[in-house]
Amino acid sequence: MGSRDSRRILGPEKSVAYSLLQPPCQRSFLNSTNTRTDGRSPADTRKHFLSVGLISEAKGSSYVEAGNTKVCCGVYGPRDVQRGSDFKMSCQVVCQVKMSPFSCPVRLPPMSGDRDREMSRQLKNALESVIILDKFPKSEIDVYITVVEDGGGLLAACVTAAGLALAHANIDMYDIVVGASVLYHDKIMYVDPSRQEEEFEAKALRDPNNKNEEWGQLTVGMMPKYASGQVALMIQSGQMEANNLVEGLELATDLCTKLYNLVKKTLLEHVEIILKEEKEAIEGADT
Repeated sequence: MGSRDSRRILGPEKSVAYSLLQPPCQRSFLNSTNTRTDGRSPADTRKHFLSVGLISEAKGSSYVEAGNTKVCCGVYGPRDVQRGSDFKMSCQVVCQVKMSPFSCPVRLPPMSGDRDREMSRQLKNALESVIILDKFPKSEIDVYITVVEDGGGLLAACVTAAGLALAHANIDMYDIVVGASVLYHDKIMYVDPSRQEEEFEAKALRDPNNKNEEWGQLTVGMMPKYASGQVALMIQSGQMEANNLVEGLELATDLCTKLYNLVKKTLLEHVEIILKEEKEAIEGADT
C-alpha cells in the first residue's frame, strides 16, 4: 500500500469526475439564429480590457483581457548580461510564455510544454523587430507572460500585452505592436475567434466525413504607425487560397488599427493619472 499524500485532499473512491457533469460541447459553429455562439457577427470582436502597472516589481507591466482570454505581462531590464554569457553589441530579448495550470479546461502540468516554448519563440522573433536593439548594447530585456485563461486568440493577446508592457517600461521601439487573429470557416472569415470556435474547427478537421478542404487561422502582429503598417509577426495554419489569405490579412490589420487606438488610450489615461497624483502631492506639500 502506497503512502498517503498529506498535501492533497483525496476524494472518495466512487467519486465522479466533474468534467462528466459539464454540458456537451457545441455541435455547430453557429447557433440557431445563424450567428456565433456568443451572439457576434463574423466581423465583431470580443470586448477588450487593457491596463498597465499591474506588477509593481517590474519596470513595465500590462494586463490584456479579450473575452475570456486573460494575459499578464511583465518586462524587466534592460540589464547587463550575466557574467560568462555570450553578449552582443545589440540588445538580447528573452521571452517566456507560461501557461497557468488552470488556464485550460483540462488542467495542465506545471512544467512548460511544447506550446509554451513555441509561443515564446514566435513572440521573441516579433519583439526583436519591434525594439530598437542598437539602443541597448550588451544588454538584455526580459519579457515574461503568464496566461491566466486561454479563451481563444492567445498568441494575438500575448503580442498586444508585450507591446503594451514595453511601452509602459519606456523601452525604445519603432512602434507599439498589437496582435489580431482571424479564423476561416465555411468560406467566411471570423474575426477574433474564441476558444470554442478554434476547438470546433480543429475537431471538424479530424472528422473523416468532413469535405471542407479549405480552412485556416491567421495571427498577425503589426506596428500600425511604422512604415505604413509594418507586420512584425504573421502565423498561418491550415490551407487557404491566396485571395482568402489576403482578405484575412486585411481584416486582421483593421483589427490591429482599432486595438492600437485602445492601447494609446490606455497609456494616455495612465499618464494622466500619474500627473494628477504628482500635482496633488505637490499641492499637499505646499500647504
